Amino acid sequence: MQCPRCKTENPKENKYCSECGYDLRLSSIQSIFAHAWELEFKGLHTEALAEFEKILEIQPDAGVHIHVGNEYYKLAHLKEALYHLEKGRELAPKRPDVHYALGLVYYRLGNLNKAIGAFKKALEVNPNYHTSLYWIGIISYHLGRLDDACQAFNKLIEFHPDFAIAYYHLGISSSAKGLVNETIDAFSNLVKANPDDAKAFYHLGMAYFKKGDIDASIKAFHRAIELDPNDVRSKENLKTLENMRVLFT
Repeated sequence: MQCPRCKTENPKENKYCSECGYDLRLSSIQSIFAHAWELEFKGLHTEALAEFEKILEIQPDAGVHIHVGNEYYKLAHLKEALYHLEKGRELAPKRPDVHYALGLVYYRLGNLNKAIGAFKKALEVNPNYHTSLYWIGIISYHLGRLDDACQAFNKLIEFHPDFAIAYYHLGISSSAKGLVNETIDAFSNLVKANPDDAKAFYHLGMAYFKKGDIDASIKAFHRAIELDPNDVRSKENLKTLENMRVLFT
């Protein structure tokens, strides 16, 4: 192998130039990169990762660590993903994507407080990393921090009114807090966005029932059943409400 610095010919097995000490492995990075991307493009992810790991042995790089971490995450190899993403964070702490990716890994590992911290850091580094708000809301709900959950989903909707799934989780969080009107608003917005969402109509029916609006509740349960004839909960609630209406009219 010829040294790119001093042009000395070296034996193939040499890691360093015998004349000037240049790291000969650096000249091979480009070819390893090309091979790794080719393997990944072909769907040979395990083989591609092995090539990327070779690059990191030669020269640590934040982008490569983050890419490798994300690929391990897709393969559900969470410990390996965590290792590489944390290395990427050390090398590039101002990249919001590495904090976001770490949040996903921490969440999958069950470390919810660390996950929230990582998603918040992604937002701190880049306030436009709004998807972090979704996960902050989800995790806050699981932790019983309903105020934080509602705040996160409301912020997400403020930035992205078409983010339909946020309305669902806002409705669920608002319902858990006992905020009936807010629950109705959330699921009403959801059925506007997704008029064929049977579950949304079920929750809307429940919210109207809690408010005491029997007619609106019956209408919502009817629609839920039209969309999903196997919706046992809506059928049972509808039967109860129709019996109530008969008794009190």
